[in-house]
Amino acid sequence: MGIRFNEYMIGTQFHPEADASGMSIYLQSEDKKHTVVENHGYAKWESMLEQLEDPDKIRWTYSHILPNFLNESVGLMQPA
Repeated sequence: MGIRFNEYMIGTQFHPEADASGMSIYLQSEDKKHTVVENHGYAKWESMLEQLEDPDKIRWTYSHILPNFLNESVGLMQPA
């Protein structure tokens, strides 16, 4: 998730430590499944699991969005 606050400030939220298979296991634990289903419904829980397997989602983000964001951010840094 990302948001541009203004021309000079961008906020992002991502968790590089969270891999697709690990997140799938996490979401399938009984307590996490129950929490998601209770708050958002069974269809949402299923959708979350399906998206973890979709190569156009999290894996694409890891191979494109994150590296490009980091490369651009570092490239824009100026020495103090």
